[in-house]
Amino acid sequence: MKESSISIKAESSMFRNRIVILSFAFMVLVMLVHAENLYLAEASQGMGYRLLSSFEYFFGEVLGEVAVPGFFFISGYLFCRSFERQKVGPSMIWAKWKKRIFSLLIPYLIWNLIYYLIYLAFGRAELSLGSIYEALVKYAYNPVFWYMQQLIILSILAPFLYAVFNDGGSKAAIFLLAMIFVVASNYSPEGIHIVNEDALFYYCLGMVSVIFFRDIFEEGGVLLSKIGIAAFLIFMLVTVFHGYFMQSPYAAVLSGSEILRRAGGVLTAWALVFCCTDGKKEPKGFMGINFFIYAVHYLIIRGVNVLLPESLPALFAAYIAMPFICTLVPYGISLILRRFLPKIYLILCGGRQ
Repeated sequence: MKESSISIKAESSMFRNRIVILSFAFMVLVMLVHAENLYLAEASQGMGYRLLSSFEYFFGEVLGEVAVPGFFFISGYLFCRSFERQKVGPSMIWAKWKKRIFSLLIPYLIWNLIYYLIYLAFGRAELSLGSIYEALVKYAYNPVFWYMQQLIILSILAPFLYAVFNDGGSKAAIFLLAMIFVVASNYSPEGIHIVNEDALFYYCLGMVSVIFFRDIFEEGGVLLSKIGIAAFLIFMLVTVFHGYFMQSPYAAVLSGSEILRRAGGVLTAWALVFCCTDGKKEPKGFMGINFFIYAVHYLIIRGVNVLLPESLPALFAAYIAMPFICTLVPYGISLILRRFLPKIYLILCGGRQ
């Protein structure tokens, strides 16, 4: 019994370490998406500008747009992972929601308030109830937190989605997932959208993966390697031919192909991490503060970009350096906060160490 307990604990630690590595890789891509700085050199249109534009496009869009779908996939996967070994009932669902209040809702409100106060201090926001509401609820001064808002909504829906997927069986779940994909592919900005449809697709893809294919996704065997190769081929083919799709008069072709491309990238990244690492080695300390990096990186990028000259070499160097800056600065701050204000740090990070 004791050996079994130790084995489960070791397995859990190895899984967590791999998730930390994967999450950090996605976080680096998020930083590269937001580090785009070509707008600072719009007057330059020569060869250097085109090279920098291509470089930033590759890392910020071709690869970078896989990052947030990856986080949605991981979130959906983790929400349902514990359901397999425990009886799912109202008490467990409420426990999940209560945990999300602390890990998602409270940090969402606090960081939105912090960003609002910073903008207010620099005269970029007005002091009014309307502005406070827009800041806290609609992330008006913290645009990267649109992801957090969507994650909060998805976490509310997750138990109901789990019930539908789990009770219907794998074939019904895959069919429903395909229907969500079709809806997301036909997205229209008009109308009321309680949840972002493509975010729902990636989240549900993670849920279906853990409910029906957990052993495949966590053992890192031959089958996962094949899934990763197939996903990579999809990612590459759609990327290469995306220029043709963009000329299509059918919006669903463009939107659907992009969703498929991103999903392929997410599954490729998962397969790489779970097939190429065993999770036995603890990740570096800075990899474990993904949420704190996510919360402050946009502010750091904005601050650095304000100081940059309109020089292509400087912009290129800044773009390359940004992931290092946006990792090391938050890591240093986190060490100070964890040393002197540990409770404040835990609240800011929603209980994440």
